[in-house]
Amino acid sequence: MTTERTGPTSRTTALPPILPLALIVGVSPFATDMYIPALPAIARDLGTTPGAVQLSLTAFLVAFAVGQLLAGPVSDGIGRRPLMLVGTAVFAVASVGCAIAPDVVTLVVARVFQGLAGAAGAVAGRAMVSDVVDGPRMAKVFGTLAAINAIGPVVAPLAGGAVLTVGTWRLMFVVLAVLGAAFFVAVVVRFRETLPRAFRGGVGLGANWGRIRELMGIPRFRAYVLTGVLSTIGFFAYIATSSFVFQTGFGFSEGMYTLVFATNASMMIVTTLVFRRVVGRFSEDALLSFGLALGTLGATGVLVSALLGAGAVPVWVSLAVVTAAWGFVLPAAMTRTQHVGAAHPGTAAALQGGLTFGLGGLGTPLAGALGGTAVAMGSVMAVLMAAAVVVQLLATRRTGRASTGS
Repeated sequence: MTTERTGPTSRTTALPPILPLALIVGVSPFATDMYIPALPAIARDLGTTPGAVQLSLTAFLVAFAVGQLLAGPVSDGIGRRPLMLVGTAVFAVASVGCAIAPDVVTLVVARVFQGLAGAAGAVAGRAMVSDVVDGPRMAKVFGTLAAINAIGPVVAPLAGGAVLTVGTWRLMFVVLAVLGAAFFVAVVVRFRETLPRAFRGGVGLGANWGRIRELMGIPRFRAYVLTGVLSTIGFFAYIATSSFVFQTGFGFSEGMYTLVFATNASMMIVTTLVFRRVVGRFSEDALLSFGLALGTLGATGVLVSALLGAGAVPVWVSLAVVTAAWGFVLPAAMTRTQHVGAAHPGTAAALQGGLTFGLGGLGTPLAGALGGTAVAMGSVMAVLMAAAVVVQLLATRRTGRASTGS
């Protein structure tokens, strides 16, 4: 059974248009996956190492995490729309900075601002859903957002590959700047505030910290956050390392790697649609546990295939299983976290997204530090996703015993 919402909702306010909302909430795939096929080319163009270029990815993810932790509690104090306006505008400007970066240091700095700005819009958008809907409908809306967002990892690398056929990696960031400008216009024209003034709290550091402390004091909330962190470290190891594994290790071209990434990501589209159909029949906890177990199975397949030297195809197929699992993990984790943290939706979204992306971003340098090989990628994925399964099962069992005892 799902946990009932205990926080206030503004039912008189309509949910913002789902497509622009989904794109703003899911801006991360566009800002990361689009330029992944070009990581080796960026390293050559800027005269730096692959590790330094990977740092631009890590910088975005960490800034995206920190930005959510800062913006979420603030949105509970001042509302969602102001943060979405500032976030989309700064994202567009920072993307221009990435496009004209003369060296890797400038690129990394611009990516930091891009991540902070993207985070503000993303966390405010998820909180908007919690402001307006609850119960099974919330799970279906998050499932819809995840399904639309799942298209991002498919479209983004394909778009990146297409850009590389007509221009350089710099043009990719011009495209992101245009997207940011379009998001800003959409918020100005179509988005209305969803958090009534009566439900807003203080905006000082004390008030923000109080909201964070209250939610982190809930054992089940902490368990969901930890589960998300562990599984995301494993998933980001794939995001950051797979281009080098397939292009350098297996000799794939940029275009062929783009096909690998896109076909794997398409599995997530299918499973998020399945999640949306079955979420009313199975509990969100059951679907989350299933997704984590499936992801562990796929990650183990990557590791075993790499250790046996089975070649590119088994690794490719195993990674497809991992991305399919993410179609269950992402919407289920979002929904459960927002249910448990319903008293402060913006703060709940910030902690779930911020800690997950921030600590999860450790997967990007971790796999590279271990050698950037298929074995390193598979090892990080398998160990961390298995740990997430253990945390989820233990927390679910503890919750079940508490419910029986009461």
